[in-house]
Amino acid sequence: MTTRITHAPALMSRPGQLSPREHKRIVIFSKANAGTFSTSLLIQACGVVTGVLTARLLGPVARGELAAVILWPTILSNLGLMGCNWVLAREVAANPERESDWISVGLTVGLATASLYFSAGYFLIPILLPADKSYLVHVARPCLWLIPLDICNQMLLAVEHGRMRWRRFNVLRLSFFLFYLILICFVGVTRRAQVRWFVVVFLASHVLTVLMRLWVQRASFQRGRVKLGEFGHLLRAGVPYFGATVSNLVSLQLDIILVVSLFNTEAAGIYAVASACADGQTALGEALGITAFGVLSNEANDGSRKRIITETFRQSALVSSGAGVVLACLIPFLVVPLFGARFSQAVRPGMLLALAGSVAASANILNQALRGAGRPHAGLVSQLLGAAVLALAALVLFRRLGLVGVAFAVCVGSLAQLLVLIVAAAKWLAVSPLRFWPFGTENIRIFFQQLANLRLKYLRSPA
Repeated sequence: MTTRITHAPALMSRPGQLSPREHKRIVIFSKANAGTFSTSLLIQACGVVTGVLTARLLGPVARGELAAVILWPTILSNLGLMGCNWVLAREVAANPERESDWISVGLTVGLATASLYFSAGYFLIPILLPADKSYLVHVARPCLWLIPLDICNQMLLAVEHGRMRWRRFNVLRLSFFLFYLILICFVGVTRRAQVRWFVVVFLASHVLTVLMRLWVQRASFQRGRVKLGEFGHLLRAGVPYFGATVSNLVSLQLDIILVVSLFNTEAAGIYAVASACADGQTALGEALGITAFGVLSNEANDGSRKRIITETFRQSALVSSGAGVVLACLIPFLVVPLFGARFSQAVRPGMLLALAGSVAASANILNQALRGAGRPHAGLVSQLLGAAVLALAALVLFRRLGLVGVAFAVCVGSLAQLLVLIVAAAKWLAVSPLRFWPFGTENIRIFFQQLANLRLKYLRSPA
């Protein structure tokens, strides 16, 4: 079990620099980040294999149908969390001795909200699906079972996140993707290449993941107690995070919503492959966002927060920018060999989405750090503004440029989101926005110095 981090004054360091304790906790080559990053890479590797198998088994049209079927159940399951998963993580970080009680409260709240969103989704699915895809309603409605399954999964994972038990956290979040990969391989072997079977596999993977996470926390259910006051507290405290969740969903899913609504299923399938290719560099942003939230949730010293946030952002922005450029150069050589000639039109939008992904990864790290510090509003504003820019640019460009226009709109929207976040973070921390500029000589020197000092111990599983 992870030792509780106390809020003792930081060790002495020069102004504007990380103290030895801060440096150990949050630099991108730390042990926790290395373990979380390696898990994210494994998740992405699973995603590549399942993405290739799904595209080759279904083809562009059926792949687009699958994207349309799972889109709204996924959105509704995230909305059903009501922001309570973030509050739950912060509560168990602040009161680890009451972890069992908070688990029980979190699951009770999750099942209650899941019931509401499941019922709403049943009636909304025929309205939300475009008219030319209404024949998919009978497949999309059963997919709504994702809502209670995913909410339970996210609540249980939030506990490990808040306690910073990185080893168990990473194993648990990897489990779904391993289950999904195994079952997709089974579909491929049995040649059941139909959308409904992919939905069955998707839901079955979530069921297995829930059972695994419940088994890990089985002892907590015997001790946990649900109090009505804490039930209400979780919902009330989740309101700011719910707004951030809505903005995050809009930011991440708006391009998919536009493609599903404005294009046919074949184009939606091609765009799904382009998005999958562009996700190659998101592992670092995801890993650093996860650990940044955990560390900032456990940090009370304002000076430490300032140095941790700015230093982490500068280092990660360097890596994600480089990774995005490399991936964009590789995509033309990867799409056809991996996914087949039918998806060749995914190359150009995939390249643009790879560049947008590097910007979005940096924005995610900063957003998660601010959430961990209890300030989700900046992320909400930035994501809504970024989504508005994306929507406007996409509606202007999609008729002339097609999927390439949508991908370019994603780039513009991601950049707008990042700039707003930097300005908001700089204002809160009372520092210059230039403190977040990662491409100075000194920043690059520090980055490579840390890379040179990397030890094999950081490649082991995190404690």
